[in-house]
Amino acid sequence: MKQKLRKGLLIGVGIVLAICLICLLYHDYRPEIEILLHPEQGNIKEKLLVLLREHEARDVIFLMGLIMIFNAIPGLSNSIFCILAGLCYGPWLGVLINWCGNILGNTIICGLINKIDFSHSFKKNRILTYLMHQKYPAVGMTIGLMIPVIPSILVDYTAVRMKMSFKKIMPMIIVGMFPTSFIYAFGGDAIFAGDFKKIIALLIALFILILMAFVIVKLASRHDKKKTA
Repeated sequence: MKQKLRKGLLIGVGIVLAICLICLLYHDYRPEIEILLHPEQGNIKEKLLVLLREHEARDVIFLMGLIMIFNAIPGLSNSIFCILAGLCYGPWLGVLINWCGNILGNTIICGLINKIDFSHSFKKNRILTYLMHQKYPAVGMTIGLMIPVIPSILVDYTAVRMKMSFKKIMPMIIVGMFPTSFIYAFGGDAIFAGDFKKIIALLIALFILILMAFVIVKLASRHDKKKTA
């Protein structure tokens, strides 16, 4: 029997890498932080916009790396970095950064799942069990990936456990990761622009996704009760 990798060790490595990337980003974004902490007279918004959108390509890589790592670590949210991507690079480039980071994070998880030793409680998770017993599991898992409050690792584990091929898993990840990537990137840009109408519309879209999560949890709970009855 092959020795499994320790989940805690992998999470620890991920957190160390994330801290390093945050430090590098802080170094590069120090001028913007100084303006926010010590505002001077004049149009601060225009100064920030010029500074934020003149960053080098390496900052895109740092930000994408943070989105990828926080996506891959269970229990952590990458939403703040996804919003930052939209704020710093505009809505469309922000979407691309978020989308690529989220896709890479899920791809890494799928590649490591068979090498990680998961706990018994994780394997018996009611959402995971519910997704596995759908008539069209690929559709259910794609919807699961769209919802920010459902851990991506649950969906990825389900797909790998069902022995889905990489060709089947990738379209689910690509489609499933787009809605939140879009909402957070456009949200970041809307916050910077002070566009309250757009912010409200995006918050409504996010609320709908969270409501979908609530429905899935309820259905999973009913499925679990029927199974144990």
